[in-house]
Amino acid sequence: MGVSQGSFGDAELWGDQSPAPFLDAARLTDDLTEPQRQAVTHPGGPLLVVAGAGSGKTRVLTRRVAYLLEVDRVAPWEILAITFTNKAADEMKRRVAELVGSRSERMWVQTFHSACLRLLRANAGVLGFEPGFTIYDSDESRSEVERIMKDLGIDVKATKPRSVLAMISAAKNAMQSPDAYLEVDAEPKREMVAKVYQRYEDSLRRANAMDFDDLLLNAVRMLQKDAEVRQRYQRQFRHVLVDEFQDTNGVQNKLVEILAEHHGNICVVGDADQSIYRFRAA
Repeated sequence: MGVSQGSFGDAELWGDQSPAPFLDAARLTDDLTEPQRQAVTHPGGPLLVVAGAGSGKTRVLTRRVAYLLEVDRVAPWEILAITFTNKAADEMKRRVAELVGSRSERMWVQTFHSACLRLLRANAGVLGFEPGFTIYDSDESRSEVERIMKDLGIDVKATKPRSVLAMISAAKNAMQSPDAYLEVDAEPKREMVAKVYQRYEDSLRRANAMDFDDLLLNAVRMLQKDAEVRQRYQRQFRHVLVDEFQDTNGVQNKLVEILAEHHGNICVVGDADQSIYRFRAA
């Protein structure tokens, strides 16, 4: 699906205070290789960039974002760029700002978790949470799991709470509820983990709290549950870009799939053959 260059006039985007003049395509692509140039100027629709370490993938991503802003005149708030670390997000913001100045300020350049937190803070009521919900860190989560295990009479020396929490985390990243987790295999240890998992979820809910994994899982659940909210963000994000695609898990893939569904402009960067397989499968 192509990008409509004339969707917004300059006055609509910036009012009477437009930043610097827009850059032309040549300024953004002259120093790129031909494959890099093709990725940066891609007209729209799905795009996979396979790049190894040191091959300039960060340059391609930032130039792609700048191209969308400067040449295709996409509004900054219509771009969602997702990275895995805060450092990578900050670096992308800095590089894009160096190219386009203040036009980059309202972009969504986020980690998966920060993007989901932003979505949930604005729409927490969809899942019955208050907007000021608490986020448990790893120590708080482990402590709560340990308390639940002791309440259930489970020997926390023989079965470490941290290992149980890791299994709960894996289930959440696979988008498995306690019941779904148990359906995979009803062997005794799994039954124990499912029981702890359910009580842990109940405890979080009573405390108006989420753990780190819930940010992803609940953002997906929220988008799936509320069609109005889902369609609002799908319409907003005309372009979704994901770095280190080969490292994404099931819930992260689902989030990207939902947000990019309306416009279909999804660009992912990966560094392994598996990325190609997963991208085509999606």
